[in-house]
Amino acid sequence: MSITHTIQEIWGAGSNQVPVQVTKSGSVEQNSSLTLGVVTNQAVDLQWAQAKLLSIFIKTDVDCTLKINSSGSPTDTITLAAGNPFVWVKGSGVPYPFTGTAGAVTTAFVTTTVATNVEIRVLLDL
Repeated sequence: MSITHTIQEIWGAGSNQVPVQVTKSGSVEQNSSLTLGVVTNQAVDLQWAQAKLLSIFIKTDVDCTLKINSSGSPTDTITLAAGNPFVWVKGSGVPYPFTGTAGAVTTAFVTTTVATNVEIRVLLDL
């Protein structure tokens, strides 16, 4: 079964707008909607090989940190800014953002100093 994810962005200045929409289709999605209190290293079940990731979209209500593959010695650490989504789409021209461990992601950990909601959307082609 094919699953489609669509990511839309709009640049605007007054009445001048430039919209863009990117659509990817894959076979598996890993989606999470988390409501977190103050936490240090809350585990999130995310797993993929670099070649299989088609898109990832992460949005938080407050600034927090995403650690990849380990809470103590992460292969990658991504600072997530409140309301500013972290987005990556295969084929966008932007390099794959998870460089550690040959690009494989086996788990992730979220750390936040205040309560937050975290939305994670991942599309894979397995």
